[in-house]
Amino acid sequence: MTLPPPMNAPADDHGLDEALRRSARLIVAAAGLSVALDDLGTIDLPPALGSKIDQAQLRAVASLYLASELENAGVVPAVETLAGLGRSVGLGIDLGAAAPLIAQFWKSRNDRATPDEREACFERLFGSGGGAAGSGLAFEEAMLEMCEALYKLDEGATNASYGGIAQQTRVRVAAEKLVGQLVNASGGITVFLAQEVLKAVHEALAILGNPSLRGAFGARDVWGVVAGIDRLARTAHGDPRVHVRRGKAGMTVLAWLADAAVHLEDSSAVLVGLDHPVIAAAIEWMQAALEIGETAAPAALQTGAPAAAAAQPGLPASPWAAIAG
Repeated sequence: MTLPPPMNAPADDHGLDEALRRSARLIVAAAGLSVALDDLGTIDLPPALGSKIDQAQLRAVASLYLASELENAGVVPAVETLAGLGRSVGLGIDLGAAAPLIAQFWKSRNDRATPDEREACFERLFGSGGGAAGSGLAFEEAMLEMCEALYKLDEGATNASYGGIAQQTRVRVAAEKLVGQLVNASGGITVFLAQEVLKAVHEALAILGNPSLRGAFGARDVWGVVAGIDRLARTAHGDPRVHVRRGKAGMTVLAWLADAAVHLEDSSAVLVGLDHPVIAAAIEWMQAALEIGETAAPAALQTGAPAAAAAQPGLPASPWAAIAG
């Protein structure tokens, strides 16, 4: 399978603000559904696939996906590292107006999800290894199937508007698989956790974008500050621009999935049209994920990490093998 050329990636964090605003709107919608459903009291029968309970969780999951990629890019971890270093060994640099913000971030550390709690949440939902191994492989496979089905919507199309029955069926099957997996992996706390994580992301970005902190590290943008903190702490994170691209695109796909979930049981329903923007997002997600996977594979070999397929001879190392080969 040959993918089209990737979209032009911005040189800075252009587009991230709008993505965060959309993330916030998803959480507000998810929280509104959760509150309304709580008012109904105990529900004796389990909800059907695509119920409003699923929809609330999926909207929160979509927001958390963006947060997970920003975590991979180092947004919250960088500020946590900076605050910890400042308290333990001193930084030896003038933080200027950013100093009280960093101090407050440190003081409020017990009021937000810990790094271990965030990692556990992201690992449970998406895996934390970029799909190369571990529990994230199932998500990567299901997400790839979903994005491929959207990308191939016009393949052999018999209808100029929505592709045709076969194409819609392929999308529906992939959507049902991904919805079932994500709903099973999430829970009642997902909406609350998404609110807390997004708040931490906003606070961290406000600190990283502070002019005094940019000046202290000689950085032009927040990613330059993250890189400076990584050098100071001898840590490393992935290419932020690629992770932001994948986070934005993945959030778009999962937000569409939340809207489509309530129609999955109606086999006659058209889930998506050929002109829907989710198709471009699916292509962008595949491009960014493939780029991250190609970067991660050599790193794993250099560190002696076993390939994902080592335990299962004859299987591809990842769901990307067919695309990358």
